Amino acid sequence: MPRTLIRLEGVTRTYHLGDVDVHALAGVDLRVEEGEFLALMGASGSGKSTLMNILGCLDRPTSGRYLFEGVDVADRTEPELARIRSERIGFVFQSFNLLARSIPTTVPPAAPSGARAPARPWPRSAWPRASATRRASSRGASSSGSRSRAR
Repeated sequence: MPRTLIRLEGVTRTYHLGDVDVHALAGVDLRVEEGEFLALMGASGSGKSTLMNILGCLDRPTSGRYLFEGVDVADRTEPELARIRSERIGFVFQSFNLLARSIPTTVPPAAPSGARAPARPWPRSAWPRASATRRASSRGASSSGSRSRAR
């Protein structure tokens, strides 16, 4: 029987912007078992990024419960959450606006946590497979959604 990796129970997230309360998430229930794949889709402003920030332990719910591998995230300290992010959660960011500055000092994406960085930066000759040479000179100023669709 697969174990439950992620479990949300009635998760809400409200942002207070001056006199306005923005209810980004309202009572989200979710269960993800080991070995499952999940696609999160929705209209702009529907709470996808807010949910991803909570799932990635970058933000906390206003109410409800988030259990990661059976542990209630609300009970974890910031250093404990940092350890979970470092050792148990992988991040792929859709924004690549820092790509030109970050590629020369980036370790291979498959490198495990704690792996040593290469002694010298990756040569530009290694970039074409990831289409990085074209993006390295790009300086677009568009929304995150349109950046993820840029070619």
